[in-house]
Amino acid sequence: MSKSRYAKGSGRPPVHLASINTEDSAAGHLVFAGGVCGDRHIPFCSRDELLGMLKDLILARVPFSVGGMCPGPADEVGLLIDNAELTGACIELSWIGSQQWMVRESANASGTWQQEPDASQIANLMFNPDSLKRSD
Repeated sequence: MSKSRYAKGSGRPPVHLASINTEDSAAGHLVFAGGVCGDRHIPFCSRDELLGMLKDLILARVPFSVGGMCPGPADEVGLLIDNAELTGACIELSWIGSQQWMVRESANASGTWQQEPDASQIANLMFNPDSLKRSD
């Protein structure tokens, strides 16, 4: 049985998907935050392109922010996984205190959690959002 894993960090969080913004029925942009580059907006033109980008992010082990007062990207991606529109395990990023964060990877049907000493063993801490930009 696989164990769910988590790691804690402090200071600036790693680059993570902070929000999924749709401007109409299909187009919108992904907003990345964290890291040293500041906020980055990466546009998508269709639902298929959005799903492709989210699939790439899951495979690249990029953290998805959990929601607070409203659903966050981790919640939205979780629904897409539950509806079989995406597969894989999304890495969640949440805040546990001032300048303190945690990344989590849940294993299916796991009842135990294992702490990892280094967040890079769970999540891609060096992701460049510009790598998602599609060339026309």
